[in-house]
Amino acid sequence: MDEREILTRFRDGTLDRGQAMALLAGAVPAPAPVAPPAASAAPVVPACPAAPAGPVAPPPGAAPVPRREEAAAAAPVAVVGMALRQPQAPDTAAVWRQLRRGHSTASAPPPGRAATGTGHYLDAVQDFDAEFFGIDPADAALADPQERLFLETAWEALEDAGCTGSRLDALRTDDGTPRSVGVYAGAGSGEYALLAAAAAAAAAAADGEPGGGGPLPRPDTWNLANRVSALLHLTGPSLTLDTAESSVLVALHHALAALRRGECRAALVGGVRLLLHPSGRPSGAGEAVGAVVLKPLERALADGDTVHCLVRGSAVGYVPAGPDAAGAPAERLVRAALRESGPGAAAPPPVEDAASVAAAVGDAGAATGVAVLARAVLRLRHGTPLPRPGRPPAEDADPAGTVDPARTAGPERAAVRVRGAGGVEAYAVLEAYAPGRAAPPPQAAGTVRVRAGERAGERAGEPGAEEAELVLLSGPTPAHLAATAHRLAGFLAAPGPAPGLAAVARSLRTGRAPMPCRYAVLATDTERLARQLAGLAPQDATDLRHGGADPLRLGAVPETRAYLAALWAGRRLDQLRDLWLAGVDVDWAVLEQGRSGAGAAVVPLPPSAFLRSTHWLGGGPAR
Repeated sequence: MDEREILTRFRDGTLDRGQAMALLAGAVPAPAPVAPPAASAAPVVPACPAAPAGPVAPPPGAAPVPRREEAAAAAPVAVVGMALRQPQAPDTAAVWRQLRRGHSTASAPPPGRAATGTGHYLDAVQDFDAEFFGIDPADAALADPQERLFLETAWEALEDAGCTGSRLDALRTDDGTPRSVGVYAGAGSGEYALLAAAAAAAAAAADGEPGGGGPLPRPDTWNLANRVSALLHLTGPSLTLDTAESSVLVALHHALAALRRGECRAALVGGVRLLLHPSGRPSGAGEAVGAVVLKPLERALADGDTVHCLVRGSAVGYVPAGPDAAGAPAERLVRAALRESGPGAAAPPPVEDAASVAAAVGDAGAATGVAVLARAVLRLRHGTPLPRPGRPPAEDADPAGTVDPARTAGPERAAVRVRGAGGVEAYAVLEAYAPGRAAPPPQAAGTVRVRAGERAGERAGEPGAEEAELVLLSGPTPAHLAATAHRLAGFLAAPGPAPGLAAVARSLRTGRAPMPCRYAVLATDTERLARQLAGLAPQDATDLRHGGADPLRLGAVPETRAYLAALWAGRRLDQLRDLWLAGVDVDWAVLEQGRSGAGAAVVPLPPSAFLRSTHWLGGGPAR
């Protein structure tokens, strides 16, 4: 075979690296074809060949091995934030509780939906907080509810990652472009346009006037990712992909490649599926929405992010239907993902797939991949086995995701695998984050780094824990601000370990976007802070909506930045509080860099509260 064929077979997994290099040198003949495996729902994948004991010299005339590219391809990517909404589970914590129970969420359609059979439905899909995002109500009614729901979920995922304020601006490309975040979304057909067209036709017929009575929603799904990028001023790639059930995992594959090529500094990956038109509601179908935030692990550690788990490798390919036809292509996908996962991936890890989430979301179409991904991330993050579908935990002797210690001596791993109805299959390898296995970047003296899933209150000795801390909250309206404050108060007052005051304050200062309605308080402990937040009323907010934030743009003046830094160094928090309430733009991330303990993780906190109302052409969902 010629050089081109050798390289092609190396890329698709037929040849391993040693065989390919030997063939390029003309040392050995091509290997004999591998006999097809026996029919099986899950093909058996041979172990990846062991890495050579030492460096392999390239054969004469061959191109040098791109070591830097190989290192980038094998570099792990961290999941640093996530947000989920599934049937009977309105947030990530509720999804985790639901997965642990393993109960089915199948039900009759919610009020206002056509009674076309049992399914797995989200509640109140007609509602949206247009005011939070500054969207005109008429435009909100024209937007596909899938876009609106994904926008809210994307915002919650970014807030979970502490990445909507100055930390978001700090994600810059090599040329200095800020907010370098790519958006990769999976979506299926948009049924809202069909629904609206039918309603408009019915209204026109009732009025006796042919033709439309105004603008109608577009059926396109490309705007799912683009709307997020546009409203949040994100500058990375923005793609919506449709490969049916595998859409989100294919989006994940593209996001990983973009991060490793340096096309963006972080990536938002997610998907959504709603059943809006009666014709699209087969029995057992389901709805879901979710998103995760990704960063290269090295960057995540340097930024002080909380790491939920790692994504080690992925692969995408076309896999024909049927076990006989699918065996070899499916095996190649697994081998390709395992090779990209680096050392320790000799055998495929336990797989989460569409069957794993059937009880929770049913047949969720384009959102299947995000439900499967979320199950794996949460299991690795919590280190807890989950029951297999249809079997309670007590009867499940080998829960899905249990790892045989003989198969791996390293961190726990899981695979996610989904095949789309058209044949596009995606496979990815995830790994529990073990901080001791990765050398963190240099930190300031006294810094304590948070383990994956650890909350700051579980450890002692955090710098500044007993000092007064400047706690900042904001919202687009006084009502939003009060609702967010009450939500945070409930979180801080809940039983069990809570984040330390310094971590809470730092996360709110650097990880949340400043909005026009503001509240600031100097707090000395979380208990008192919780009481203060619980008593916050809308009239307590400092409202900058009419005066504008930083009208003189003092925060952009170098002398102002030096003055703010001097106030911060002198712990003049009361003056900093007053300036921020007056609308001065303060880059808290820059100020935090000079403080001992600045490298400690930004802790996940409850997201900002949405105050939703109905936005729907015709006034309500399909009947």
